[in-house]
Amino acid sequence: MTDTVKSCSFFFLQAGIAIAHFLSRDIYFAADRKEASSLMLENILTKNGELKGKINKSDLTFIKKLIDGDHTTSDEMREERNWSEDKTFLFEIVRNKWNGIDVRRWDYFARDCYHLGIPNSFDHQRLLKSARVCQVCEVDEVGEVKRRNHICFRDKVADSVYDMFKTRYTLYSQAYQHKISNIIEIKITKALKAAEGKLTKISPFTDAPSRDDGQKKRSSGSRKRTIASDKERVAKLSKLTDHIFEEILYSTDDELKDARMKLEDVVNRRLPKCVGETRVTETEYNNKQIFQENWNKAVEEWNKHPTMFLDKKDFIIDVIQLDCTFSKDKKPIDKVYFYRKSNPTEPFKIKKYEVSSLLPEEFTEYVGRVYYTKKSDEEERDAKECFKWWRRGEPVILVYDQDEFRGNECSITEDCPSLDRCGIDVVRSCKVIKGMWKLYEGQEYNEPYYLLREGEYRNPDTWDRGNPAQSLKHVTE
Repeated sequence: MTDTVKSCSFFFLQAGIAIAHFLSRDIYFAADRKEASSLMLENILTKNGELKGKINKSDLTFIKKLIDGDHTTSDEMREERNWSEDKTFLFEIVRNKWNGIDVRRWDYFARDCYHLGIPNSFDHQRLLKSARVCQVCEVDEVGEVKRRNHICFRDKVADSVYDMFKTRYTLYSQAYQHKISNIIEIKITKALKAAEGKLTKISPFTDAPSRDDGQKKRSSGSRKRTIASDKERVAKLSKLTDHIFEEILYSTDDELKDARMKLEDVVNRRLPKCVGETRVTETEYNNKQIFQENWNKAVEEWNKHPTMFLDKKDFIIDVIQLDCTFSKDKKPIDKVYFYRKSNPTEPFKIKKYEVSSLLPEEFTEYVGRVYYTKKSDEEERDAKECFKWWRRGEPVILVYDQDEFRGNECSITEDCPSLDRCGIDVVRSCKVIKGMWKLYEGQEYNEPYYLLREGEYRNPDTWDRGNPAQSLKHVTE
């Protein structure tokens, strides 16, 4: 029962992420996400009569700045709101672009770890209890020294900062960027895109016809659709929840057939299968075509062996970035100020070795994944073997039970004490694709054996005494 609840939580979390990404796309909003958030806030305030007149234009601008988290606007807001002192620290509470420590992250850490059943080692209360505002001397972009008020923490909680970003990494690797969740997100996003022109709730077009449209309708029986304004679309979104998933899934409208089929694939788990994932370079992340071309070359090389043909068109690739810090090429504590108990008003930056000598050197990594899109179990197994051979350097040998590479063929990538377990009795010819192998005359690695390097061996005479083999083992150099 617990596993079922976790699976449902995981599924609906991904559905929510996909819907959020779809609704915040530039194709839906003419403005960017920052502007879209501001429009949503304005819509909430407009609809809530109790707040009418209580939040003036200056307050609204200030709230938007806090949501955006841009601390560089603190001087501008100080002048506008007549602050007597610097209040840069206010822009580090909701969304902290300075060092990434904010209540927005703390909230979704606690929420998502709880619902997904992922242990949360980060204790936000420990950081919160030690937080205080201290004045820090900084050099701005033009080289001018300024004193800014930042949120600082006790030096003894520096390890909690690392725990926070480790929790973020765990959530992204196990949930948000999980190999299956990414595929589900893509599928749901495509379904919503296919339905956006058919469902009023997510359509980017206006509901009400213009005066000219009405005239056209009377004269020709048709109506030209016009793009809705940002405010009109925000009004729609304010009423939209993830119930849109079920609305499309259970619809009978032929216009929604394409979108419905995509969601049925998600529900019935008709999804591409991940045949392998590996760490890749930053260059491969920035230019995913490099990873794609490398995989295509591996498939071409693999296809040189008969009965193992794989079609490059049956695969898709994905390359993701996983961080254990607030910004690439930065350590988690690079922009965090701490204070000591003996001198709580004197902030300083702590060195990594002062926290622990066991911390990693790198805090950003890149993961490449290959997905198989067809439904052939046999080809999927071959694709997984191909991936192992390509990326992980797995040894591969093709063996045959007749001379001259005839008869039954078997591809082997690990030690085999008895060939009958592999669907073949003896080895009378073979092709060593990668690595070195020992071929034994008897089962269970009974000597004598023959050491074979990469190459083709047409019959037993080519590997020594002329006797077939009944077991084989990979040799580690």
